[in-house]
Amino acid sequence: MLHEARAQKISVHEEPEHVSEASVIVDASPAEVYELVTDYGHWPLLLGDVQSVEVEGGRRDAKVRFRSAALGHEVAVKFDNVENRAIQFHSVDAPPGARASGRYVLEPIDGGRRTRLVATLYLDVGGVAGVLISDRSLRSKRQAKLRADLGDVAARFS
Repeated sequence: MLHEARAQKISVHEEPEHVSEASVIVDASPAEVYELVTDYGHWPLLLGDVQSVEVEGGRRDAKVRFRSAALGHEVAVKFDNVENRAIQFHSVDAPPGARASGRYVLEPIDGGRRTRLVATLYLDVGGVAGVLISDRSLRSKRQAKLRADLGDVAARFS
């Protein structure tokens, strides 16, 4: 029941060029959200779909390798964050043909006491693998990952 209540607060829609966008209002400041989400080593405790994680580097520029149930694979991403404002990444090691990048923008609202978290996720597969994986499947994976992550972060502060 809690998962259903969280999912209703999350708005998800499709953008052109293999991008899904989602947003949610979080009852915490942008600094609190940034601190929570960039504590990469604790992702398995925060993000329900993350099964394992390895971290190299710090909050702003880490390389993070993780296994995601929503994505169905182990991937590695490199971050280039703007402290308390944006969490942004691109894939550096993924299954053959897969390409991914994303951005989580932390917009202060209500005088900075709350945050509108707007997330965009690009995920596409090219080459031979792209022939085997449908756009519908990729869209489903993008949306599932966004819903899972935003739902888990919002729930942490509710």
